[in-house]
Amino acid sequence: MSNTTKSKVNQVIDNKEKLFSDTNISMKTGHLVRDAEIVGDGKFAKIRIASNKQYLSSQDEGVIETKTNYFDSLVSSNLTKAFETAKELKKGDWVYLKGEDSTRSVDTPEGFKETASTIFAYKVVLKKKKINEASSQTPDKPEAPTNEPSAA
Repeated sequence: MSNTTKSKVNQVIDNKEKLFSDTNISMKTGHLVRDAEIVGDGKFAKIRIASNKQYLSSQDEGVIETKTNYFDSLVSSNLTKAFETAKELKKGDWVYLKGEDSTRSVDTPEGFKETASTIFAYKVVLKKKKINEASSQTPDKPEAPTNEPSAA
């Protein structure tokens, strides 16, 4: 490949990178707060995730504080693979979402402005299914002893 061709190829790559440099892309991971819900006459799967952020407290040295953030997401049925994954999600499942943020605001009758953000996800990945406590105990494995008196 000649230097001129290489230069043109690199210029095309640079232009594509500039084209997407200001694109609104959001990536989130967290646990489902409730089961996925099908809304809009079956056109969207609506999911809500909770994601924790841990940090050191500024007042007490060595104390780790946790803040939980909640994110709403919609997945279009036009995105077949993501939609099929999203509609099967259950409360407690750990998921990864990739999509675009959309923010809307409304003025309330009380005179306040409320703002809500939604992720329009185009990629949904089930990272880990919630382990059902009832199905995790097998007949070969005895139940853990309890300190409760038996009803004899």
